[in-house]
Amino acid sequence: MRVLAINAYHGGSHREFLTQWIDHSEHEFTSLTLPARHWKWRMQHAAVTLAAEVRNRLIAGERWDVLLVTDMFDLTAFLGLVPAEIAALPRIVYFHENQWTYPIPQGETRDLTYGFINLKSALAADSLWFNSSFHRQEFFQASRNFLRRMPDFAFTDALEDCEQNAAVISPGIQKTDAAPREQQSGTLQILWVARWEYDKNPEQFCEAIQLLDQAGVDFRLSVLGQSTPETPECFVSLNAQFADRIDHWGFVEDRAEFHSVLQNADLVVSTAIHEFFGISILEAVEAGCLPVLPRRLAYPEIFAETPECFYDGSTESLVSLMQQLDKSVELESTVSDLRGRLKKITARYHWEQIARELDAGLDQCHNRCHR
Repeated sequence: MRVLAINAYHGGSHREFLTQWIDHSEHEFTSLTLPARHWKWRMQHAAVTLAAEVRNRLIAGERWDVLLVTDMFDLTAFLGLVPAEIAALPRIVYFHENQWTYPIPQGETRDLTYGFINLKSALAADSLWFNSSFHRQEFFQASRNFLRRMPDFAFTDALEDCEQNAAVISPGIQKTDAAPREQQSGTLQILWVARWEYDKNPEQFCEAIQLLDQAGVDFRLSVLGQSTPETPECFVSLNAQFADRIDHWGFVEDRAEFHSVLQNADLVVSTAIHEFFGISILEAVEAGCLPVLPRRLAYPEIFAETPECFYDGSTESLVSLMQQLDKSVELESTVSDLRGRLKKITARYHWEQIARELDAGLDQCHNRCHR
């Protein structure tokens, strides 16, 4: 099958998703992409820009069987700008995130224009895919909340039909052949791997590290992730106070080095208050880390078989769980069963498996639309 794939914000996890799917897919892809910057402008202009590109490719003789777009794209505008044969293609929208509930910087007011673009694109899709059940539920609840505020013609019936047809197909992770983990040296290796922004709740992580230090726990830190123009004040303090215990600090561009850092860590900690999926956590677990997770967001659906990896959201519970896992890691035999269950979880998300699910979704959408 020939797939026209449009990724209007081609960077980070969005780029990795499409690249890995193409590498593992049985189908033939044509990718139209734009750089991952100026996201609001991308959601406004990309339909116009890429419709012109599609028209040129049609003139050159290219043809496709199905259309795939991601969430940072105005599908409805695009369909009005392309020739009828493109508008008639079976169309799929993949939601990595949505602009109803994606966290906005503190002090800003949400512009509902972009959430409404997401909603219209969802309604225009023949198949609608989300990266987690949590995300699917959150998107439709936010859409309902929006429509309830409208003065009339709130198309709630169409929204309900759309929700019934929405599926969950997660992104994948690369399979790693991690070497057997060596006996713990006595120093707990703690990993943070998330954006340095408020929705990842770095303040709670820093508070937990302070309490671990006060409790006399011997640890070292690797604080990875994409930074912001202004580093959170708590991270500035953390870096200053524990400089002699920090092995890695900041964004790691090289994938091999990134995976090496993951493989050397014992615990990967999330304090996120918002996360649509949590692919970095899965990558760390695939590399051998034990996850320390709040019982919220998409985490419970992914790690349902490992309840001992959850804390109740409070800092006290977080610190207690880290201390408990520290003691377990010292005697590797006590966590061998947990590692086995985690290995089974991450195996479900290897790209070899996920690509088959995505390919099957393409086939189902194409077949359904051509009955």
